[in-house]
Parts: sequence; C-alpha cells; structure tokens
Amino acid sequence: MSKKSRDDLKTTVDQPFERVESDEIGYEPSHVDAFMARARKAYEGSGELSVEDVRQARFATVNGGYATDQVDDALDRLEDALADSEREAFVSERGDEDWSALLTERTEELLGRAGRAPGERFRRPSRSDAQSYDVDQVDEFCDRLAEALRAPEGEAQLDADDVRRAAFASAEGRKGYEEGQVDAYLDAAVDVLLRRG
Repeated sequence: MSKKSRDDLKTTVDQPFERVESDEIGYEPSHVDAFMARARKAYEGSGELSVEDVRQARFATVNGGYATDQVDDALDRLEDALADSEREAFVSERGDEDWSALLTERTEELLGRAGRAPGERFRRPSRSDAQSYDVDQVDEFCDRLAEALRAPEGEAQLDADDVRRAAFASAEGRKGYEEGQVDAYLDAAVDVLLRRG
C-alpha cells in the first residue's frame, strides 16, 4: 500500500464522528464503531477488509446517532484507499498489462448495458407494487456515465463520488427499473472509476 493510501486509511479509521441532536436520526454508534475497529485491524495488518466489504456496510439508525454524512464520507475515503491498495497489489503481482486488460473488460461490460435502447437497459420489477427507479432519470444518468467511461483518463466529467451520490425518483412497479439491478450496475461503475484512478 502506498504511503498516501496508508495515511488516508489511518486518518479515516481514527476519525471521531459527531452525534446529531437527540431528536434527529443518525447511525447507531456501536455498529459504526465496530466496523471502524475492523478497518483499524486491517490497517494494522491483523485483519482483512475489502472494497466490497466497505460498499456493503449498513448501519441501523437511531435518534442521536452519528452524523450520517460524516460516516458516509469516511466510508467513501476508506473505499478509495482500499481500491488504491488493491490496484497496487494486482499490478505488483500481475503487471500493468493485465491490469489494463481487466479494466478494459469491465469498462466494456458497463458500456454494453449503457448501449442498450433507452427503456430497456434494466429489468422491470415482477411485482406491480414494488418500488422502482424512474426510467428516464436512470437512462439519462447511464448516458452521462457512458461518456465518462469513454473519456481519456483524467478527462471524465463524472467520477466515483458522482455515481455514489446518484439518486432517482421513485416509480411504481413495472413503470420503473428494478432498484437492485440498477444499484448493482452503479456499484460496478464505482469500482471501475476507482480502478481508473
């Protein structure tokens, strides 16, 4: 792991979080503290933590908990540092050429779905009462994402944080795209954008 990645990781796992007011909703402190303790062990070399572990982290919410924006920002920084570390380990073991090939393959997979006809890029929920995402908004974001993925490194108008923060209006049932499939696609896009550095 590079010195910058180690420094970023150390700063993140040691960061204290503020609590919100007692009548406001925040993350359950004991859950966040337990996850950050796991991240600290990984930093110290006595545990494992992957980008996927960070991405899948979920915390209960309670009145007077930790400020959600602070915790979410810390998780994003943690994910960035771990992605950098994983990239360095891969290149060290297999070389730049294999890394470039992997990145190209994953980018093409994302572009393949984005290249489908508008309205047909993701599944529709099977249940009529299921929550789903507005099709037009998702399609518009996919178009922007495709432009970013085709842009030369350093010139993309969209980055991993933009994808993480993407939000779409709700639709009802088959009028929208299935949320789980869209979310998985966006996670894969974050992964590629982080790997591009």
